[in-house]
Amino acid sequence: MKLVGAALIIFTAYLMGCQVCALYQRRVRYLEEIIMGLELFRAEVNYGLTPLPQAFQNIGKKFKNPVGSLFVDFSLSLLQGKGLSALECWRAVLEKRSSELALKDEQMEILERLGSTWGQGDKDGQRKQISLIQELLKHALEGARNERQKNDKLWKYLGLLGGVTVVLFLI
Repeated sequence: MKLVGAALIIFTAYLMGCQVCALYQRRVRYLEEIIMGLELFRAEVNYGLTPLPQAFQNIGKKFKNPVGSLFVDFSLSLLQGKGLSALECWRAVLEKRSSELALKDEQMEILERLGSTWGQGDKDGQRKQISLIQELLKHALEGARNERQKNDKLWKYLGLLGGVTVVLFLI
């Protein structure tokens, strides 16, 4: 019975380490999807001449949650209006979805800066701003990939060793 309990403790601690690793993996995936969504947005606006709310509705349907929800919620927020600017709608949606996105503060700040481009200036200026934001997000993505690679084994081993340590203390 003690052996089963010890194995259960070690396994649970290892799974906790894997949960932390999954956070790093989700962060990378969400950044990739956001970058891809911005690329789709550029195509929608440049070639399809799609209005902003409809463009984000179309983009949001192509992604799973929470990135898809981010774009769809922004679209709905724009359609409902309530006297808010596109920036205010974007900030409200980011605040609502921030816990689900698993992004760091710096990455969220980049996304918040993105909101200042929606509906501001001419099409060429918006294109340049979105390209700049995409570059910043690509840099953040590279950092997230490096962080995931660096911490993946670390957290799994920490979970395993933490479980073994707890078992040793209990024996």
